[in-house]
Amino acid sequence: MFSCWSKAVIYCQLDDVVIVEKIKDTRAPFYRPQLPQQESDGVHPDILTLMKQCWAEEPSERPYFHEVAKSLKIINNGKSVSCVLLYFM
Repeated sequence: MFSCWSKAVIYCQLDDVVIVEKIKDTRAPFYRPQLPQQESDGVHPDILTLMKQCWAEEPSERPYFHEVAKSLKIINNGKSVSCVLLYFM
């Protein structure tokens, strides 16, 4: 989601093999990329909040996909948002 919204490469500092190892590791705390802290860093604050919700350690605390879609639509001023189109926004 972050890569689509900001058009940034979030794992660029890591080797591909290291990224896969970190993502596959099932021990908490789970690996998460560093996110910007402010809207001025290129990402709407509501997108950062939504990403953090999706990354909740406990799966039951993560939003359902229809909730994610609804949040993205609100953030996008009522317009539907396709994951593919996000990259080109």
